[in-house]
Amino acid sequence: MAYLRPHLINLSVIGETITSFLVNLLVFTFILLMARVISLTDLVIGKGVDAGVIFRVFGLILPKMLSMSIPMAALLATLTTFLRMSADSEITVLKASGVSMYQLLPPVLVFGLAAALITALFNVWLAPAANTSFRAEIMALAKARADLAIKEQVFVREFPGLTIYVGQLPAHSETMANIVINDRRSPGENTLVVAKTGLLDVDLNQEMLLFRLHDGVIDRVYQDRQSVDSIFFDTYELKVSPGSEFDEADNDYFSLGRSEMPTKGLRPEAARRKAANKSNYLIYLLEWHRRYSFSVAALLMALIGAPLGASFRTKGRNFGLIIGLGVFVLYYSVFSLGWTLGETGRLAPVLAVWIPVFIVLALVVWLLKGVNKLQPMDPGEAWARWLRRRRQLKAGT
Repeated sequence: MAYLRPHLINLSVIGETITSFLVNLLVFTFILLMARVISLTDLVIGKGVDAGVIFRVFGLILPKMLSMSIPMAALLATLTTFLRMSADSEITVLKASGVSMYQLLPPVLVFGLAAALITALFNVWLAPAANTSFRAEIMALAKARADLAIKEQVFVREFPGLTIYVGQLPAHSETMANIVINDRRSPGENTLVVAKTGLLDVDLNQEMLLFRLHDGVIDRVYQDRQSVDSIFFDTYELKVSPGSEFDEADNDYFSLGRSEMPTKGLRPEAARRKAANKSNYLIYLLEWHRRYSFSVAALLMALIGAPLGASFRTKGRNFGLIIGLGVFVLYYSVFSLGWTLGETGRLAPVLAVWIPVFIVLALVVWLLKGVNKLQPMDPGEAWARWLRRRRQLKAGT
């Protein structure tokens, strides 16, 4: 082993792994962002929203996207590295020289720990803060879109179920005058709101746009009763949905505030809600475990890629991609099932979130033991052997 210079082997492995990781990370993050690109680009082209605002929104989405793409990229990085080494018979040569699979693990372990720490940085600290800022930014973006849609002496139908008319909209001012709003959102009810002045604001707590109207009257027409109720007001607040451009925003950002809450506040919040007999307290415990389990999963994904890649002797990134996606789909399928059971109280949060991690850990140990004893296998040869056995069985019958 001395003449092989193990430090050079380690440097070669980690260098190739890091290069593959960066490429995969760029690709997966771009794929995850594509859904947002389509909806938000329309705001720049069709609505005239400042492109700088869109870039800020993307920047705030990135921490969550990266916390998801880093484990996947880490898996494919080590998988493709060892798959290439196996295909080029480097694994076989190293074993013949007395190098075991365990001796090739140190660079993978270092890489996996780095991936886990980066994932923890995003999951535990950066993503919650970014989610909070994203929540405010997306509502500011909704307000900007609404401000652009509302024009003086023009009937605006941008908001579902509403028709808005503004008589006067002075330049460089947010205050509107002579406002008429026809609200048809309630079944069997048609509401006409007339106000002398008003302005458009946002309600961050409920993620709604807010028309603050002053000095007006509300006429409600009930179709079933064929009657009209009139109410005069000094101040009236009309809440409006941000619009279809934001329907695709990730629901995790807006569900119960768990995604925005700092990690240290999740368990106390769960205890407070449990004491108040609120059933949704479990989701805060699940979120606390999820942030840490994803970090450990990044380490295990990097580790499982090494013995998995060394188990096959085949060339081409497509095969590695298929195997990697299979492992990742298995992990997230078990995770989603555990989350559902944990959310309904059928499984303790710690088990619901950590079971898929334990499954991957067991696979890592099993694969390491197997690949350290056996020669890498060629999927083509394995398929050919299977076909020969089938022919022999058919011939025997």
